Amino acid sequence: MKYSAEAAACPVWEGEVAYNETVWPVDLDGGELLIPLLYHADRVISVTDTSLQTVYREGGDYALCDGKILIKRGGGIPVTPRDGFFLDRIQEDSPFKIGAEGGGWLFFGEGDRITKQQICVTYLHHDKWSGPVPSKTEKLPRTHRLIADKAPMTVAFFGDSIAYGCNSSGMKDIMKPPYAPTWPLAVVDHLNDHGCHAGYLNRAVGGMDSRWGAENMTALFSRDKFDLMVIAFGMNDAVIDGFEDNTVKMIDDALKINENAEFLLVSTMLPHKLAAGFYRQQYMQQAVLERICERYGDKTALVPMTEVHSALLEKKRYFDMTGNNVNHPNDYLASVYAQTILRVLGVR
Repeated sequence: MKYSAEAAACPVWEGEVAYNETVWPVDLDGGELLIPLLYHADRVISVTDTSLQTVYREGGDYALCDGKILIKRGGGIPVTPRDGFFLDRIQEDSPFKIGAEGGGWLFFGEGDRITKQQICVTYLHHDKWSGPVPSKTEKLPRTHRLIADKAPMTVAFFGDSIAYGCNSSGMKDIMKPPYAPTWPLAVVDHLNDHGCHAGYLNRAVGGMDSRWGAENMTALFSRDKFDLMVIAFGMNDAVIDGFEDNTVKMIDDALKINENAEFLLVSTMLPHKLAAGFYRQQYMQQAVLERICERYGDKTALVPMTEVHSALLEKKRYFDMTGNNVNHPNDYLASVYAQTILRVLGVR
């Protein structure tokens, strides 16, 4: 199997096929390895590893049981034991020591250390999305016009490691099959595949928060021409104090560089509640961004990723969608980032 950009762009809230939905077979309690999916699966089309190169067999490696995927013990699908997920000692081979809520340590991994332990499930379902559905914004008139006219435009991205693309298999620091693009690249690629002439600019830096963004917007973008800027900070803003002022300063400084620019403000996915100290006030940021969007009228629109991720978490376990087990998306969740942005732009 190969990576399909069209399949990855199919919104998770639409249709009757779930494409390459990821799960991480972790044996937490020693019982039956029955894993919930986003939907009640009626028929499994395929189960593969996350490289999409190894195909697993129904009956021998897995079974479909009451709409969930049952991992067969002794089959070909690797299973992570509990002591490989919850650690009783500090993880010596990791630069970050991630405590687990309740005691001990949580397994952490960058690159493909987590994702290579996950699998992809493609299946048919009849039930419908139960969460909020992102809608096309009526704002951003200049951006809509450029897209409709297929005129040249540049999309700039600014944010933290999530906006940089960390843990996507096609991230330049990883480059492992299936080579799925980072979500910023997926957005621009989709625009270009559908007749647009979109340029790409990304100055996101891992580990940074909105204060850093406010301090560095001018220096990093002063020589650039951009039409649409996607601002995606928040994961590293543990507290809400300053988040609004920092975001406003970024917009104001960007408008001094390009007065005709328009903006998408992306609320962050949530961190893992099992990672001690990481889940703080990120869930409050989307309301702040909504307020900022009202302040700037048609020039700024919201991408409600916090809301979408929360809806996914109503059905799926956090670690089934993470790239590092703490605060990064894997290919599946990164594709949902792209889907949500494309829906807001009205091109999906």
